[in-house]
Amino acid sequence: MGKVVITVQLCDEEQTEDEEGEEYFLLFSGSSQSHLTSALWSGHDTLHTLCPAHDCCEAVQVTLCRARPGHLPAGVSPVSVVAVAEQRFNFVQDLAFDMAQFLVSTAGRPDGLEGAMLLDECQIPLEECERLDESLSLALRHLDLPDGWNLLGTHLRNITEPQETLVHFAARRGLKRVAVWLLLQPGAPEALRLTNRQGATPASIAQQRSHRDLHQLLTK
Repeated sequence: MGKVVITVQLCDEEQTEDEEGEEYFLLFSGSSQSHLTSALWSGHDTLHTLCPAHDCCEAVQVTLCRARPGHLPAGVSPVSVVAVAEQRFNFVQDLAFDMAQFLVSTAGRPDGLEGAMLLDECQIPLEECERLDESLSLALRHLDLPDGWNLLGTHLRNITEPQETLVHFAARRGLKRVAVWLLLQPGAPEALRLTNRQGATPASIAQQRSHRDLHQLLTK
């Protein structure tokens, strides 16, 4: 969800880019989140904007707003904003969102990520890993996490048994953006110290895979 370019075609009776000083915005109104994005001209009567990431899959109300300089009395905002048009927009579930949900559900399960280690047998191109890093980190940031969730499960506790954590997962693929998000979550210090069944910490995995920037991040 998110990171999609939206194109808006203005009708003949609506103002175009020839109108000096006016700007357009799109307001996405959802059940628990709202987003305001600026719209840029891509033609004399066409606008485009980058769809914001959302917290759930749902239909939202999208309002096209126009801001135009006005001539109002002193002390009053010199800009008038009007709603030009409204439309419904659907945020749908994608692969990154599915993956984010799966990863979050594995936290605290000793064998939850063992299956993901099969990815080591696949040679995923660097470009694909970078795209995965961006889309997955975006999905994780907007995921509605369970109450009390942390990297080691739903309750922080002393874990000494080897376990493959989400930080190990990010280290294997060099997912630096994902790792940055993970390190901000509860349980991150414990997850950094925890070894997996092969005796490796997330930092040592990043070092073995030559993910230098990520190794540096994990050893700060």
